[in-house]
Amino acid sequence: MTMVIDLRCLQDTQYAERGIGNHARALLRHAPPGWVGLYDPRLPPLPEAVARQAARLSPHAYVPGARRFLNPSPFSPDQNFCARLLTDTGVRKAACVYDFIPFDEPERYLGDPVARLDYLAALAWLRRYDVFLPISQPTLARLRELFGAVEAAVTGVGLPPFLEALPPAAPRHILMVGGDDPRKNPETLLRAHASSPALREIPLVITGAYGPQAAARLRALSPVTLPGRVSDAEMAALYAGALAVVTPSRAEGFSLPVMEACKAGAPSLASDIPAHRALLPGRFLFGVDDAPALARLLEETLARRAEVVAAQADLAAPFTEAAVASRVFAALEQGVPPRPVSPPRLAMLTPLPPARSGVADHSAALLAALRGLGRVDVFAPPLLSPLPLLEGAYDAALCVIGNSPLHKSIHDLCLRHGAGALCHDSRLLGLATAAGLEPAAAQASAELGRAVSAAEVARWAADESRREASFLGPLARAARPLIFHAPQPAALCRARFGAEAAFLPFPMMRPYPPVTGAERAAARARLGIAPEERLVVSLGFLVPGKGIAEALGAFARVKARLPRARLVFAGAAEMNLAPFAAEAKALGVTLGTGYLPAAEYRAWMAAADAGLQLRLGQPGGISAALQDLIGAGLPCAASRDLAENIAAPAYVRRVSDWPDIGEIAGALLDCLSGAEEREAARTAYIEAHSMAGYARRLLSLLLESGPAMPRPAG
Repeated sequence: MTMVIDLRCLQDTQYAERGIGNHARALLRHAPPGWVGLYDPRLPPLPEAVARQAARLSPHAYVPGARRFLNPSPFSPDQNFCARLLTDTGVRKAACVYDFIPFDEPERYLGDPVARLDYLAALAWLRRYDVFLPISQPTLARLRELFGAVEAAVTGVGLPPFLEALPPAAPRHILMVGGDDPRKNPETLLRAHASSPALREIPLVITGAYGPQAAARLRALSPVTLPGRVSDAEMAALYAGALAVVTPSRAEGFSLPVMEACKAGAPSLASDIPAHRALLPGRFLFGVDDAPALARLLEETLARRAEVVAAQADLAAPFTEAAVASRVFAALEQGVPPRPVSPPRLAMLTPLPPARSGVADHSAALLAALRGLGRVDVFAPPLLSPLPLLEGAYDAALCVIGNSPLHKSIHDLCLRHGAGALCHDSRLLGLATAAGLEPAAAQASAELGRAVSAAEVARWAADESRREASFLGPLARAARPLIFHAPQPAALCRARFGAEAAFLPFPMMRPYPPVTGAERAAARARLGIAPEERLVVSLGFLVPGKGIAEALGAFARVKARLPRARLVFAGAAEMNLAPFAAEAKALGVTLGTGYLPAAEYRAWMAAADAGLQLRLGQPGGISAALQDLIGAGLPCAASRDLAENIAAPAYVRRVSDWPDIGEIAGALLDCLSGAEEREAARTAYIEAHSMAGYARRLLSLLLESGPAMPRPAG
């Protein structure tokens, strides 16, 4: 029954101070333990004291396992941020409602088109909540005028802790807690103060942020002290020294200063508006613009101050922080809807064929297996929208991500809106540099805790064995869950980013039938491979980490022993091959065939006598091509990291991840001369690595509650 609380109002300077921010802080101090806090990485950082209260923090609203959602500020900007939770029928959603003042006075508060759009969008999202928590009876009445007979619980607002122990002080001034908003209406108080000789003898203090022009205008009406925005300690001293507190507002939702005064033991007088009528007896109210009436009421109040204090002494009792929070969380606990038991719905963002990508091929095979387990809607680049990640009708969303610019839009959507992420690579250097070396250097600097230059990132891109940063940090903070096909990147995410990640062994994408003698003969004839030639194939895109130089050096030694040996790199080139051209020509090596359709790809495996799959770089690599060779029953020489990460059978000869051409040559000669029985091992491998079993385990990970979430960077 995970509870999620939107903390973004405490990142926004417009909301973080008195009022909404203080109400939110009060609720957090009394929230049941174990809640998840939402923050927005694009806003100023959360106060550390707030961040520490959350059991977990999330940079988006994709929170697996969420069952209750509290929004303390449903009218703060960008309520689309919460769409995933607001559209999930399995989550009970509660919103604190303060007032509808901007809606009722749009010419004053919604003149800016952006502000108007934000407010009206928030008003539309408000209809998605199950229970409303208005802070006063008048707010409840207006809520029901606009929304009908909604479920609601009037909560009030908790009085701040600084009122519990006020410093000793002799009352000496009249106090107004104000602010530079016309509805606060300090003018009526100033006119009342100026009109009475008795009152003019008493200092008047009005707090709140007033600019120079507004301050000059107020001082022209009556002598007044304007201390600006004050701290809690300063406010406590002002309340302790107040002969009376006046709140002349034209509109309020609750009007906290009215009750703060009662708690502080100072007479509380307020304008005659609905919010104040709900808090004070009528004899303590005055007309909003009736300065003479206020002057008389103030004089009478000060003349019988002790009597007024006694009459108001119990009015603040219902508004302790604990009492208000209890009403809020009790309303949220009731009526949590059951989770549906129907087959799950999954949104999947991934490239698909005809995109020329191993990830696309894997996703196509995965999709076929997943569709036997539930409903899957697939969204493929280049035309992508955030809507699948914001739609709570999906039980889970999966972003499939690889280390190339092809995946940038999916990666960016996952970072912003959250999802489960299936990461096909142990590093995202290629994806990070797609936006330029400078942004990649900044990301690497944040990960490593030291300055990284663009030139250093360029050196890493040229030789990944020198790479220090993984570029996985943003994804580790966003994905729920983050899934890898190798154990090393999962361990790195835990150690470096404090984020849990899952290791899900790579499945067989193409469980080919065994190669028959007839198929082999036909493939060799089709590809021009003579019967006496011993063919070695290396499958997949030709990229810098393919170990081409080392493969050529090793093959030269093989060729010295087996003159009729032949090496073909069967795949499309994605690197400059000119430095290798002369040596390859001398050895009769084919450096790339171009992109291979499925039938051609199978033909090269059927024609081959052995496979070679090298990967230079750092641990955590996987190879679908190596699995294809395993599935074809071919003996192979492969980098140890690739072989171990896919649990390759014994007919894959492991060679060092730091290539030794003598070792590679020996492994290839062994493969070309061996005649061991491989069919039993091949069949067992295919069964153990079936896509059907993989799909079931993947779906289980996506539907489970998310792992512990890391703290935000910085």
